[in-house]
Amino acid sequence: MRVVIVGNGPAAVSAIEAFRSVDTESDIIVLSDEPYPAYAPNCMENVIRGDISEEALFYKGGYGFYEKYRVDFRGGKQVVSIDNKRKVVILKGGEEISYDKCLLAAGASAFIPPIPGKELGGVTTAKNLDDAKRIREWVLSGKVRKAVIIGAGPIGVEDAETLRHMGVEVSVVEVFDRVLPRMLDRYMAEKYMKVLEEEAGIKFYLNHQVVAIHGEDGWVEAVEIQQAGSDRRKFIPADMVILSTGVRPRTYLVENTDIKLHIDEVRGRVVGGILVNQYQQTSDPDVFAAGDICSGLDAWGNHRWIALFPPAVQGGMVAGFNMAGLKVKNPGLVDYNAVKTRLVTAGSGGTFEDAESSLSFEYGNYLVKVFLKEGKVCGYQFVGLPVKKPINPRNKFLKGEIQIKGMGLEASGVLFHHFIRLRYREVTPAVIEAIRKGFLRALGLPAFEVPLFIRE
Repeated sequence: MRVVIVGNGPAAVSAIEAFRSVDTESDIIVLSDEPYPAYAPNCMENVIRGDISEEALFYKGGYGFYEKYRVDFRGGKQVVSIDNKRKVVILKGGEEISYDKCLLAAGASAFIPPIPGKELGGVTTAKNLDDAKRIREWVLSGKVRKAVIIGAGPIGVEDAETLRHMGVEVSVVEVFDRVLPRMLDRYMAEKYMKVLEEEAGIKFYLNHQVVAIHGEDGWVEAVEIQQAGSDRRKFIPADMVILSTGVRPRTYLVENTDIKLHIDEVRGRVVGGILVNQYQQTSDPDVFAAGDICSGLDAWGNHRWIALFPPAVQGGMVAGFNMAGLKVKNPGLVDYNAVKTRLVTAGSGGTFEDAESSLSFEYGNYLVKVFLKEGKVCGYQFVGLPVKKPINPRNKFLKGEIQIKGMGLEASGVLFHHFIRLRYREVTPAVIEAIRKGFLRALGLPAFEVPLFIRE
């Protein structure tokens, strides 16, 4: 059997590991438009700062990973479409590669809004490794003293703090009324943003839209913005502009096929990625999808597009097992995230937009908010405010004092497993006491967890 995997991110490598644990003989071909071995996509701000080792960045062991799992890795090969009737993937230039089973794990691409001036030099996205290397090169060259980041999502705020750490003056423009609008409600977002404003010196322009990017001699010089409900415009000086305006799943790969997309039946429009079932199969049983390219089933059995690292890993493993012949069901994609900023951190899981009520707890430097619907937990948020502590002298990347945030992605994962994926989702007095005292790890005891994968 020949398995062709389109993409080389977390979903792809997890699928390879799962597949090879069952099938050691079949051929695996990995096609990636990037030349690099698998790298940690959530560490691009570390690349910009220059504080991540090669071992940590290429977290699967570099090119040795493909040798270990007997994978034919073909970097720099851009897949433009798939023909599932003829069972081939089609590369740029016309080359076709046949498959018996195919995994679409090409992720999502940066969304570039139609802003006048976006083609100027100094304007970039910050989605992949080449982007991060480009930004670092510009900053180290001394060419960038003022930067404007368009978008205050996780990548935007992480890059903002990173650039301030490198001595760049940073302004962040956000069209919504708060930072991290998909992660935090207004109250929690204000707590988070206040630290970045007062301690990092980042300037935020909320409720503002970018009108145009201006420059001379082919390089950016200023960003023109306008506040919602006002005719007044402002020009922010800039030597560099980072477009952090979200991502879009690479659904163009199945554009001319009968493979189904995630469509809102009421509105009649696409609202996510390629639609997959509990086995990560698309509407074509020989074509699987995992990661940011697809919409999978969440913990409540609803199809959702979740462009995050944990569900990519989980979905990839489920796809890998099933392509190898096992019958493995995904009981619900995980949905938790945390922002890796040094001064202050934030995290969330589940949903909060349609919550009926909420509970808030404070303990030390932790602020946790739990959202309820029909008496059950439907989501949570937390903000970990800074506490100064001496650093580990053996850490070669840090000097002086560091702000300890208290809670990050691991804590967000623990909260998710407790609140969203437990057999018992009621908020009991014992749970409230555990949150108040900061005993988050205790909530992740194996006795309470639902298995990630179900073997049928």
